[in-house]
Amino acid sequence: MAEVVLSKVGKSFPGGIQAVKEADLVVRDKEFVVLVGPSGCGKSTTLRMIAGLEEVTEGTISIGGKVVNEVPPKDRDIAMVFQNYALYPHMSVYENMAFGLRLRKYPRDEIDRRVREAAQMLGIQDLLDRKPKALSGGERQRVAVGRAIVRKPAAFLFDEPLSNLDAKLRVEMRVELKRLHARLQSTMIYVTHDQVEAMTLGERIVVMNEGRIQQVDEPIELYREPANEFVAGFIGTPPMNFFPGKIEQAAAGLVFADGHARIAIPAEIEPAVKGASDREVKLGVRPEHVYDRAFVGAPPPGSTMEARVEVVEALGDEKLVYLSTPRCRFICKMEAHQKVGVGTEIEVVLDLNKIHVFEAATGRNLTAKVRTGQAAAV
Repeated sequence: MAEVVLSKVGKSFPGGIQAVKEADLVVRDKEFVVLVGPSGCGKSTTLRMIAGLEEVTEGTISIGGKVVNEVPPKDRDIAMVFQNYALYPHMSVYENMAFGLRLRKYPRDEIDRRVREAAQMLGIQDLLDRKPKALSGGERQRVAVGRAIVRKPAAFLFDEPLSNLDAKLRVEMRVELKRLHARLQSTMIYVTHDQVEAMTLGERIVVMNEGRIQQVDEPIELYREPANEFVAGFIGTPPMNFFPGKIEQAAAGLVFADGHARIAIPAEIEPAVKGASDREVKLGVRPEHVYDRAFVGAPPPGSTMEARVEVVEALGDEKLVYLSTPRCRFICKMEAHQKVGVGTEIEVVLDLNKIHVFEAATGRNLTAKVRTGQAAAV
């Protein structure tokens, strides 16, 4: 059992710097959880506290039901894979992978069996006699992972392990890590600043910002129902568009007004945003839910706005169209065959079933979970 539990965990550094603030998190046994957020958000510090490489200022951390705040790293039954691989340059691949087991005085036959089994699993069985300097970045990373695997720990901790690899290798290693998790059935906690990496790897994702956990959820739920403006803007490529304005009462119901367009608020989310009338809010809609009026049928009333095309980026099977209004800039994702000209005025349609309304003062998503019957109180 390798459940990892953080309860009100905080970390402060000299000078009053609070790197992590009241973090509550339960990582279930055999789960792959990813901590993601911008640089300085506290994700690596959180991982290092779990590993025992940083002391906990407040709160408790338990692994497998045992509080480990005072337990040294070597006795926590965890293995950590670092960004810089941390391989011994004078040792062969075999010796690097075997080193930790030798320190623990495992029998020679057991060490050999574990090293060769891990090497076979990672496809590096032909590299065991090489030194790290003779390996590519991807091969070094496999060796670092293999060194962790041979330990057979209760939990694996990964601190941005793919950040030094090129784009192609990153994709390949992501797939390898997913396969590895399925095969080992171990608890894995993974830190990255790359939200694409987080979305593709994690069974659940922990989004952090300024030392606080913003939301913990499955990838699809983070995308569909972000808890606040930060999560909405961080998860998704390109990020969600935001239009600043106010909620106003109109003859046919509530509308979002920004001085340029008036967008109808669907009846199902009206109760959640009614209390925000005449307060500053932001309307959120993802680029893939904004369409060129020329390529759709009759749009619903109150779903359109005029915009000017500033830039078009072709991405093969799709294109990103950067648009502007007198009030803001935003992005529309189109199919490759849809033609738009830079400098032209077009009419776009917002998918009203996919819009979100965020409270400007707090960033809270007023419409989170509303469409699944869990309306947020205003």
